[in-house]
Amino acid sequence: MKGLSLFAGRLARYKPWVFGVVASIVIVDLIGLVPPWVLGDAVDYLRTGGRETRTIAIFALAVVGVEICRACMRFTWRRIAWDFSRRVELDLRNEFFAKSVKLPPAFFDRTTIGDLMSRATSDIDQVRMFFGMGLLTLFDTLTIIVTTFPILLWLNPRLTLYTTIPLPFLAVICWRIFMETHRRSRAVQEQFGDLTARVIENLNGIRVVKAYATEEIEVERFEELSDVQVALSMKLARIQAVFFPVFTIVLETGTLLVLWVGGSDVVRGDLTVGDFVRYTWYLGWLTGPMVGLGWTLSLYQRGIASMERLNEVLRRPDPEDAPAGSAPAAAGAVEFRDLTFSFGEGRPDALQHVSFTVPAGSKVAIVGRTGAGKTTLVQLLPRLYEPPRGTVFIGGRDVRDIPAAELRRIIAFVPQEGFLFSDTLAENVGFAFEHPDRAAVEAASRAACLEEAVARFPNGYDQIVGERGVTLSGGQKQRACLARAFAAGAPILVLDDAFSSVDAETEEKVVANVREQGKGRTVFVISHRLSSVMDADLIVVLDHGRVAAMGTHGELVKRGGLYADLWRKQQLQEALA
Repeated sequence: MKGLSLFAGRLARYKPWVFGVVASIVIVDLIGLVPPWVLGDAVDYLRTGGRETRTIAIFALAVVGVEICRACMRFTWRRIAWDFSRRVELDLRNEFFAKSVKLPPAFFDRTTIGDLMSRATSDIDQVRMFFGMGLLTLFDTLTIIVTTFPILLWLNPRLTLYTTIPLPFLAVICWRIFMETHRRSRAVQEQFGDLTARVIENLNGIRVVKAYATEEIEVERFEELSDVQVALSMKLARIQAVFFPVFTIVLETGTLLVLWVGGSDVVRGDLTVGDFVRYTWYLGWLTGPMVGLGWTLSLYQRGIASMERLNEVLRRPDPEDAPAGSAPAAAGAVEFRDLTFSFGEGRPDALQHVSFTVPAGSKVAIVGRTGAGKTTLVQLLPRLYEPPRGTVFIGGRDVRDIPAAELRRIIAFVPQEGFLFSDTLAENVGFAFEHPDRAAVEAASRAACLEEAVARFPNGYDQIVGERGVTLSGGQKQRACLARAFAAGAPILVLDDAFSSVDAETEEKVVANVREQGKGRTVFVISHRLSSVMDADLIVVLDHGRVAAMGTHGELVKRGGLYADLWRKQQLQEALA
């Protein structure tokens, strides 16, 4: 029943298609009840000495006509069922993608892309197969049972009793095998996710693989995962291979009993040959779909396993958000008020009791050693991770009280690892807009010192940058991401180590342009190069998640401590260089 509940909601969405399939199947199966009766009459007619050609022709034409009607209706039901299953597949895939892009970053920290790809492809395909041929065969079988079994009882109750003798044994066998099929199906799908993750990881890191000449090692590792996948698939295949012969043997035992008992009745004259033909035909009409039901229930179990995996994503609660009608926050002061944050229970606090205020239109720099919590701090600002309520404020409003979409429209964020889509440079720079303005894209690119590189591209701003911006250098990619943030025109600009791949000369130009672009904006800059943040209105020094010091560059150098030490080391390194 739990499995049926997974599909009930889906079926309710497609009532017209379900009704069309069921109606077509009922018509086909009702028509299918006619030929056995006609053949039974024909046998009795011939056995009693009937020889009239016209009558025999009527019997034959009746059977042929009925079968032609059945063929037409079978085409109809298959056409509807196929259309229905593909619509389910389309909607599931769209829902899965829509849900995936709305999930918080913390979800992707725990889930591999390969596993999600497996769910979005293989699992959805398993569900589609059940909604297609699976449901088709299931409805067909149930209709035949409901219509044929009463006829068997009416024709000969005693023979029908013999027919039902194996059914309790069949139910026990089915139950045991179905449970095992479900368990093994889920294991296969989960392993397929691991296999897909391995492929994606290796292809994304193909340059690293080649640089270290580890192609053969990676091939061996992939083959090991493939062997596990094959072994699990073979276990599933074996249970299915056992099921069908056992199912058929048990079911055909009833048919054997009918032939033995019914044949004896015909010999004794207690049953006419025509009635016996009718009975055996109807029994065969019932047995065929029953055997097909075994295959359907196998699809059903695999569909349940896949639907459960999909629902692990689809039924995840949406991140807590403010009401959609809330007005967006106005650009203004940013405040962190006694902020303590951890990535989860059992993990140490990434930030501890962080408090400081950034006036509107100011430039603030966040500095510190690696792992001090700098990136975590700025990721809480646009709620990429949810901060505790009452700890982060923009314009005097708690960011948890601002709808996430509205909040992120007023913050342009350049992450440490810049990401570009496999599209034109113009589309990447204007990513914040559905139809980016070319003039704004070019102006933002000039501000990011990208125009010289663009001039060397064969297609200029229409150059396809490749997957993840593979055709660009690290510095070009980083400047393209910086241009994207400039083009967005958001009142708050966050630059998380956005100059790490840029040479010193270009960095000076970019920093000067950031100063120009940042006029009237609140700018957060994270940088390991202290020379690029000397002009900041406020420098916040983090150490092990705590605020170690705050002030301007001059104040912090005079005061000594961590910032002064970092500054002296960088000055020495530059002098040696």
